[in-house]
Amino acid sequence: MFDLELAYLRSRVKRIVNFANKADAQAKASKKELSVFLQENAKELKEEFQQAIKNRLEAEFGPSEWNTFRLAMNEGESDMVKRYGGVLPEECLKKGEDVPAPKVATFE
Repeated sequence: MFDLELAYLRSRVKRIVNFANKADAQAKASKKELSVFLQENAKELKEEFQQAIKNRLEAEFGPSEWNTFRLAMNEGESDMVKRYGGVLPEECLKKGEDVPAPKVATFE
C-alpha cells in the first residue's frame, strides 16, 4: 500500500515541479517578474495547476514489480475505454439515451 501512495505522490510532485518550471520560464521569456506574470495569467495557470494535481500515476512511477496491485480504473483518463483499462467495451460506457433500455419480462 505504501508503494502505491509513494508512486502517486512522486507523480504529483513531478507534475507540480514541471508546472512551476514552465511558469518560471514563461515569465522570463515575457521579461516580467514572476509575481506580475502570475497575476496576469492567473486563470490559465490555475487550470494548468488543477490538471497537475489530479490523482493519477505517471508511467515511470507505477507500482513495483513485486506489488500485486493492478489498476482497475484511472479517473485521470478522459477516454472512457482507457479509464477502465479496456476491460469494459465502449457500448457499455455510453450514457443516457444512447443506450437502449433493457427488455424486461412482463407478466400479464
